[in-house]
Amino acid sequence: MNILFTIHHNLSRNAGAPGVTVKLAEALRARGHDVRIFSHDDVKGIGGIGRTMLFPWIVLGHVLAHPEYDVLDMSSGDGWLINLARRASGWRRHQLSVTRSHGMEPVVHEAFLDAWRTGNVEKSWKYRFYYGGLRLWECTKSFEWADVAMLLNDTECTFAVSKLRFSETRVVKIDNGIDETFTSIARTALNEAKAEAAVPLNLAFIGRANYWKGIDTLATAVGPLFERNRGVTLTLLGTGESAEQTLARFPESARERITVMPAYDNAKLPELLAPCHILAFPSIYEGFPLSPLEAMACGLVPVVSNIGGLRAYVRNGDNGVIVPPGDATALGAAIQSLLDDPAYWAVLQRRARETALDYSWANVADRFELLYASRLRRRAAPVAA
Repeated sequence: MNILFTIHHNLSRNAGAPGVTVKLAEALRARGHDVRIFSHDDVKGIGGIGRTMLFPWIVLGHVLAHPEYDVLDMSSGDGWLINLARRASGWRRHQLSVTRSHGMEPVVHEAFLDAWRTGNVEKSWKYRFYYGGLRLWECTKSFEWADVAMLLNDTECTFAVSKLRFSETRVVKIDNGIDETFTSIARTALNEAKAEAAVPLNLAFIGRANYWKGIDTLATAVGPLFERNRGVTLTLLGTGESAEQTLARFPESARERITVMPAYDNAKLPELLAPCHILAFPSIYEGFPLSPLEAMACGLVPVVSNIGGLRAYVRNGDNGVIVPPGDATALGAAIQSLLDDPAYWAVLQRRARETALDYSWANVADRFELLYASRLRRRAAPVAA
C-alpha cells in the first residue's frame, strides 16, 4: 500500500505523537509498504500558531498533487478540508481517509473544563478562541467526516458514539507500540528458567509533575507508605521541573528517600528502572501512554488509575492493579498489597511482561495493515442500487 501520514508537529523519534508516527511508519515500511510522512518540517517560512492554522490547507495541496496514495492517515485536525471535500463530492473514492487520535481533542476539552471548574488548572483567554474554539471544531470535524476515526481507548470510543453521534462502524480502537529495546528485555526475562526472587521495595513514577499526571495524589500516598515501610524508595523520572520544586510537593520526612530526574534519555530508561519494582501511574487523563508499557517490559508492576488510556492494556489483578483516579488512599493500599505479597507481585510481573510483548511495533503494524486492507476492500465493494 501507498500510505500518507500527516502530523502537525516537527518529527522526532523521542517525542510523543511524532515519535509514534515515525516508528509506525518504519514498521510498515519493513512490511513492504511505501509510507510518506508529511509534517511541520515540510512547511517552510511559517512558524508558530500560523503554521498550525495553515497546515490543513497545506496538507490539502499535497494530497491534490498526489493521487497515488491508497491511505490518508492524518492526525486530528489535519484532514478536515480533505474529508469535507470527499464527503461533499465523493472525491478520490479510491483513497481511504483516516483521522487518527493522539489524544482526542473533544475528550481532552471536556476533561480540561472539568479541571478548570474545580480550580485544578487555569484557562487563558486564548483557549476560548482557538484551542477551545476553532481548533476544537477542526479536530472534531476531521473525525466526523473521515472514513475511519481511529481512537486510542474505550473512553474516546464511547464519547465519539454517545456524545458526537458517530456511527459505530466508523469508530476503531487502535494501539501504539514500544521499541524493540523494551520487548527484547521482556522476552529475555520470560525465557529465563528461574523465577525472580526479588522483594518489591522501590517505586517509580514516570511523567511530568503536574495535575494531569496525578503527582499530588502520589505525594499524598507516599507519606503513609514511607512511614510503614522503612526500606521503600521512590524515583521520579521526567518531571519537567527542578528537583527542588518536585521534592517540595512531598512530605518533608519522605524527601531523603526520593530521587528526582527532571529529564532522561528514553534509551536509558531500562537502566534507570532496573532497581525499581512497582510503577505508580496515578494519571487523571491519558490517551495511550507508552511509559507504563515500557516499565512493564522492564519488570515493574503498574499501579494505575482507572481511566481509558490505561485500561487499554492494564487488567486489574492480572498484569497490574487499577485504582480510582485521584484516590491517594486507594493508591497507597494497592502499592502496599504488592509490598506485602512478593509472590503476588511476581505473578503480576510475569503477566505484565507478557502484555508488553504484544505491543511491539511489528505487532502494532500488523494490526494497522489488516485494518487498512479491510477498510479499502469495503470502499472498493460495489454500492447497492
